[in-house]
Amino acid sequence: MNDTATWPPMRRDAKSAEFFEAASRGELAIKKCTDCGRSLAPEAMVCTDCGGSVPAWTSASGAGTLITWTTVHKAPNPVFAPMVPYTVGVVELAEGPWLYARITGEPRAGAALRAEFVHPAEGESYPTWVVTSGQ
Repeated sequence: MNDTATWPPMRRDAKSAEFFEAASRGELAIKKCTDCGRSLAPEAMVCTDCGGSVPAWTSASGAGTLITWTTVHKAPNPVFAPMVPYTVGVVELAEGPWLYARITGEPRAGAALRAEFVHPAEGESYPTWVVTSGQ
């Protein structure tokens, strides 16, 4: 696996600015419903539980569980060619939301993960997920 290559530079927009600002500090930001308190994925615009439409940013623990994964051996776009092979998967955060993310380490169902942050020279900082259990 090519765990040392970095993704193409990411850029924030108005909707993702707080997520990337937290990542630059080494913190994982998610959203939380201001009506019912349910934790939501960073891209959530409404609460999937009560329909509340004003989710607020909050810090997450950075702990998660690997639900499923795949290893990409053929780049879907030429900019990802230096990255292959790489693993991506679905992470269930300790707070509940699921994220689609890059995984490093030996993946297995139910593995404990922790967020680590990449701070590239160009573009935004971003989290990757490292397998921690059984290592």
